[in-house]
Amino acid sequence: MRRAAFLEAPLCAGSPTDGSQYAFSALREEIASIWGDRAILCPMAPSDRAGMSYPPNLKSLQEVCDVCRRLMKQAERALSDGMLPITMGGDHSVAMGSIAAVAETVGKENLSVLWIDGHTDINTERTTESGCIHGMPLAQALGLCTDALNLGREKVHLLGQNLFILGARSIDEGEWPIIDEQGVHLIPMAQIRARGIEAVMSEVMQRISTPYLHVSFDVDCMDGEVFPATGYRMPGGMTRYEAFTAMGRAMESGRVCSVDLVEYNPLLDADGAGRADMSALLSLIARGVK
Repeated sequence: MRRAAFLEAPLCAGSPTDGSQYAFSALREEIASIWGDRAILCPMAPSDRAGMSYPPNLKSLQEVCDVCRRLMKQAERALSDGMLPITMGGDHSVAMGSIAAVAETVGKENLSVLWIDGHTDINTERTTESGCIHGMPLAQALGLCTDALNLGREKVHLLGQNLFILGARSIDEGEWPIIDEQGVHLIPMAQIRARGIEAVMSEVMQRISTPYLHVSFDVDCMDGEVFPATGYRMPGGMTRYEAFTAMGRAMESGRVCSVDLVEYNPLLDADGAGRADMSALLSLIARGVK
């Protein structure tokens, strides 16, 4: 059976909240227990560029890009060795590294991204309201951001028509034109409520036409009451069933070549409920990897 490379992304600097950088270390025992000898653990040292100056609207630029570039190299090695890279964030800016690795391995025209998230994360440095890079990874992957965020040989690592954003319920004003202009498939939370997650996922998986699929799962896709162990607790999100069904249907496709699990904050998980949910997600992914 296929092995998985668990890639530590010790980064919270792309967001305003401390703690998500500890997710990998908090879940090491679960990874070992669930995956056994199928798991290759790939720890990463924190960046030595924390606290460096940054340009306007690109907070912690040097630290974020340092971690993402190192992550990209690790993910490329895992892919070349036939493993499934699973990025353990960390804030969602780390997806810049994981998406770049897959795109430069298989070709951007062969890659789709399923972005399971309460946010659309498609701001540029010109549209951002916060300046936090964890709100920019999709715009960066589409080649819309400043060259200061470039990671690999290519500027564009994703085509808009191959991007599916599932479960968004917080969308900035400046993101709407980007979504429309790039031809992004947006399936907001309201649509999931109206149609049901099974019908929505059946349609999404039918519309994904590329041979390779990267799944990026942000725990704030779930309702803040359901999953409070994250820096962004918002109402109106997915239930556990809906979130796990979305991940499960993607894994069943046989096309998933890379996964992100991000924004889990163990410092906000006093009762361990978030850790239990993360363990359940890891088990679900393990069952889907043949």
